[in-house]
Amino acid sequence: MTYHSLSECTLTADERRAEMSRICTILEDSVDQMQDNERRFITQMSDGYAPVSVKQLFWGRDLKDKYL
Repeated sequence: MTYHSLSECTLTADERRAEMSRICTILEDSVDQMQDNERRFITQMSDGYAPVSVKQLFWGRDLKDKYL
């Protein structure tokens, strides 16, 4: 997986939420291949209501890179 420095993110909270929603949509077909903790994370993030931290966004990006 790729390493992202947390200081590289300049997105607002709304932009992070929107990107995470897109990532969750992209990963819908890959959920069955994921480990339990990855599956739980994507499921929780796909609800669209919880705020998304920079660390969570970068983990979502890493999962997208891993499963696509």
